[in-house]
Amino acid sequence: MNQVTGKVLFVSIFLFLLTFVSSCGSEEQSEGADSNGSSEDGGETNAEESSGESIEFKFGHMSSPEHVQHTGAMVPFTEDVEDLTEGRVTFEMYPGGALSSEEETFNNTVDGIQDASWAPAGYSPGQFTTHSIINLPFVAQGSAEHVSVVAQKIYEEFPSIQEEYEGVKPLWFHGTDEYVIMTNGQPVRSFEDVKGLQLRAPNPEGADMIEAWGATSVSIPATEAYEAMQKGTVDGTVLPIAALKDFDLFDVVDYVTHGNFTNSVFWTAMNENSWNRISEEDRAAIEDELIKTQMTKRAGAAFDGRSQEAKQEAEAEGIEFITLPEEELQKFEEKASPIIEEWISDREAEGLPGQEIYDRTTELMEQNEITIEEESDE
Repeated sequence: MNQVTGKVLFVSIFLFLLTFVSSCGSEEQSEGADSNGSSEDGGETNAEESSGESIEFKFGHMSSPEHVQHTGAMVPFTEDVEDLTEGRVTFEMYPGGALSSEEETFNNTVDGIQDASWAPAGYSPGQFTTHSIINLPFVAQGSAEHVSVVAQKIYEEFPSIQEEYEGVKPLWFHGTDEYVIMTNGQPVRSFEDVKGLQLRAPNPEGADMIEAWGATSVSIPATEAYEAMQKGTVDGTVLPIAALKDFDLFDVVDYVTHGNFTNSVFWTAMNENSWNRISEEDRAAIEDELIKTQMTKRAGAAFDGRSQEAKQEAEAEGIEFITLPEEELQKFEEKASPIIEEWISDREAEGLPGQEIYDRTTELMEQNEITIEEESDE
C-alpha cells in the first residue's frame, strides 16, 4: 500500500466513525425530546431544572430603593428565596421604573419583559375590575396587615378575581395603611374645605371619590406627587401616611387630614413561564414557606411600621395632623357612597358577583383574625 492510499483509507475510516457517533447521539436525543425541546409527554424540557444551575430573574417596580416595600418585603423575599433554594433561584432588583413604567408593568410581566413585578392594581385601569373592591371609598378598615390579608383572602375565594391575573403567577397581595388627605397651605378641617381643591388621585376609584366631594382629581403617579405639590400643580394628594417618608413629602405637606378614606390593592407576581423555569421542588418550597400568607402579612406590616415612623417624623417637622369631627367625616362618606353602588351595579351587569364580593369583603374587614386557605393546585 503506497502512502497516498494509506492516507485516503485513514480519512475514510475516521469520517465513518464520526458519522456513526453523531447518528447515535441524534437518535438518543430524539427519543427524549423533539427538536423544540419537548418531551414525549408534550411538556417542555427544563435545562435549569435538570442541570441544577442557578437561574437569575429580573424583578422590577416603580418606586425607589428606599420605599418600604422594596426594603421591607421585596428584597427580604428575594433573599429568602435564594437561601431556601440554596442559590438555585436568585433575583436582580430593578427599582425606579427601570424596566417598565407604572402603566406598563402588568402587561410587561405577562409578556416576559420582566420576570417579576410589584405594582398597585390601580395603575392598570380596566384590568382588575373586581379586585379593585379594596380601592373603593371607606371599604378598607384596620391596619395595613389586616387589609392585606383580606385582599389575599378574597383572591383565594373568588374565581373572577383570579381570572384578572391570567398570564402571571401571583406571589402575594397587600393593602396599605390609612389613606389620608395631604395638603400644602390649605388645611381640610371640614367637608366644605375640600371643595374646589385639586387633589392627586391614587386610582380610578379614588378619582371618583375626589370628584364626588366637589374637588378636582388629578391622575399622576405617586412618584410625581412631590414635584406636583412643589410646583402647585395640585393642592394636595390622597396617599397613605407611610408615603410621607416613602416619597419624602415632608417639605411639601403642611397638613394631614385623617379619614381612612380609601386604600389600594397591590400585587406582586411572576411571569408564568419564568415561574415554571424553577424546578418543581423549589416551586413547592417557595409556595409552602414564603408566598401568600407569610409575604402578605410581611408586606402589610412593613406599611404599618413605616406609617408610625412617617407620622413621628412629620410631627417633628411641624406637620399638623387633623382628626375630623364624626359629623364631618360622615359627609365625606355619604357623598362617596354612590360610587360603591355604581361599582356593584357595573360588576353585576358584567355577569360578575359584585354584590357578593362587596358583602364578603366588608364582612372580612370587620373580623379580627382571618385564616387564608391555601390555593388548590388543581
